[in-house]
Amino acid sequence: MAWLRLAFGNLRVNRRRTAITLLSVAVGVGGLVFLWAFIDGINAQMINNMTGYVTGDLKVHQRGFHDDREMNIALAERWNLTEEVSAVAGVAATTPRVTGHALASREDQSRALQVMGVDSATESRVTRLDRSIVRGRYLERGNEILVGVDAAGALDVSPGDELVLVVQASDGSIGADRFEVVGVFETGIKRIDGFVAQMPLAAAQSLYAFQGRFTEIAARVQDADRLDEVVGTVGNQLRDRKVEVLGWPALMPSLVQMVAFHDAVAYIVILVVFVVVAAGIVNTILMSVLERSREFGVMMALGTPSSRIVWLVLLETTVLAGLGYLLGLVLGLSVTGYFSSNGLDFSAYIKAMDTMPGLSGIVYPTIEAQRLVVIGIVVVSVALLAAALPAWNAGRNSPLEAMGARRAVVNRIRRIHWQVTSDHRLLIFAQMALRSVFRNPRRSMITASATAFGLAAYLFLYAFADGFFEQMIQNSTQQLSGHVQVMAKGHDVDLSPDLRIADNRTLQQRLQEHPEVEAAAPRVLLRAMVANPGESLPVELVGIAPEQERAVTELSGYMEQGTYVQSGKTGIVIGQKLAEELGARLGDKLVNTVQQAGGDLASSAQAIRGIYRTGSDLFDTEYVFTDINAARRLGGLLEDEVSRIVLRLSDRAESTGLARTLNQSPQLTNDGLVAQDWETLLPVVVQMVEMSQVDFYLILAVVFVVVAIGVMNTMVMSVMERTPELGVMLALGTRGGQLLLTILF
Repeated sequence: MAWLRLAFGNLRVNRRRTAITLLSVAVGVGGLVFLWAFIDGINAQMINNMTGYVTGDLKVHQRGFHDDREMNIALAERWNLTEEVSAVAGVAATTPRVTGHALASREDQSRALQVMGVDSATESRVTRLDRSIVRGRYLERGNEILVGVDAAGALDVSPGDELVLVVQASDGSIGADRFEVVGVFETGIKRIDGFVAQMPLAAAQSLYAFQGRFTEIAARVQDADRLDEVVGTVGNQLRDRKVEVLGWPALMPSLVQMVAFHDAVAYIVILVVFVVVAAGIVNTILMSVLERSREFGVMMALGTPSSRIVWLVLLETTVLAGLGYLLGLVLGLSVTGYFSSNGLDFSAYIKAMDTMPGLSGIVYPTIEAQRLVVIGIVVVSVALLAAALPAWNAGRNSPLEAMGARRAVVNRIRRIHWQVTSDHRLLIFAQMALRSVFRNPRRSMITASATAFGLAAYLFLYAFADGFFEQMIQNSTQQLSGHVQVMAKGHDVDLSPDLRIADNRTLQQRLQEHPEVEAAAPRVLLRAMVANPGESLPVELVGIAPEQERAVTELSGYMEQGTYVQSGKTGIVIGQKLAEELGARLGDKLVNTVQQAGGDLASSAQAIRGIYRTGSDLFDTEYVFTDINAARRLGGLLEDEVSRIVLRLSDRAESTGLARTLNQSPQLTNDGLVAQDWETLLPVVVQMVEMSQVDFYLILAVVFVVVAIGVMNTMVMSVMERTPELGVMLALGTRGGQLLLTILF
């Protein structure tokens, strides 16, 4: 206790220096508490929304269904698995489901949907989609369907309207039926509001030829922290049934990777901030040790062991770090508490938020106690490591060395005074400033190193982000979008084949006359369901003219197997990920079903001629390419009709200006056409860049505030320890402005 009182007393000796150091630690801790709570809030919202609206906490499938997604791999109703799973300790509720994909259409509108056939009596105990209905009602019985607000807008339906659903049934046949829209839900999550639909379980069993069977049983657990334990217990309970029991991490690996990425970012920020904070602590402790060297010498002369001196310095450091942590905790929890109640509005970046599954436009930071403990341990540990060298220096000198008189400063003061009074050039103040900096090179080096590290870390992170997003932009424009696209008004929202360019050849020639345009290529775009005997998935079927397309995009360079699309030849090129999900190989035939111009449905079977891999799961799953003439025939378009014309420019930066010029030209406006630059075509990429810049500015603010406090700490200590020297200079006639200029230098 006596040593603790002594430590507090030593910190009170120089209250200003101690206060500045406490402020530095508090700002760093407060910033980290908020940033980590913000990241945890994003992660928690993604997990809670995806499990709460769609998946549940765990699912039971027939073994092999999760990997192959084949509709004929099903659970038998007679097994009574729902009751068995419900009886397992830790399971709160269960519900049976039939899940599949469908092409939904109304008149000339169509959209691919993920359909969930649910038992309305038990589904509400596992998920909460029924509590998000904004129009109409929840499901009851018969051929009813519940759709999201975005899907309802795209299909132009309201409660009371009918939708036609076309599916591939479990026996491989094509099934279709009419369903009445009874309700529209809104979760605020585009992936759910735009592409998820629910219908009664019996209706789904009939539509998919699934009588007496389910694709899955979804369950909610009582304690999310015990999910792995419950999954293991359910698996043991059903081990004789040849089923697979999967928790949400296994069901949604992309979500797990997103959470892990966010955690990695948090640890990087912790490293950057606390290296800067550590420099401030080192500075304070180092100066405390240097100015008390005589005191330590007297203590050792009176018999105090050097180990006790080291212990005292480390104790002071612990007290300093602990107080700074507590102050930072109060600051961080106050800010976090406010935003936890009111939320952070990121709706301006809603397209970027769509890339994070389950995330809506409002983020609520979440405080987790274990994070606060980790920050506290890091603060104290970093402080003790930072103080180790000053503490060792304090204890290694002999009493005589510690009490030895320092070099007199009178002559130095006289020389400085002579330089100031004899030469008023600015250079002399720079020389004096450098001399003052190097009078305590260790302290100056620590401050400069911390500042340099903070700046270097920020520049590295910013350069990394810039490089990442530049690559994303290049990949998106070079693989698919090009720099500018010309299309009928509304085609960017609705890929209806009725929205088309009538005279492609003439318009394409005129577009290529613009000096900015390097190349142009026509395309036909159709929403489609691609299917083999075991599975069906929604895709975007893209008809291309291969030779012209090569001049605009670089997809031909990503071929893994087979050949690229060939002009005039039948066949399709699909992504590696889509091939894996369908279990398809080169040469297999897939059936493409689309809605034609006019509203009729059409199908064609084509062999897989090539498989590409870009490295993007979204791209490699969603796009199927074929010859443009085959796409025209399937979509019901005439010979010279296309959906879009894609342009490649000599300079990407000219895309906005060219699009503006084209939109003012009669050749587009007279035919109801529009030109869109890549920034309009790829709002997700643009908003991700902007949102990342906001995040980095926030991190920059925290780092630079801590750095600024560290620099202020150094300057205050420098001025305070030179107070007698500055007083003598003033007494000898040095003007106050000259001293101020020296310090500012």
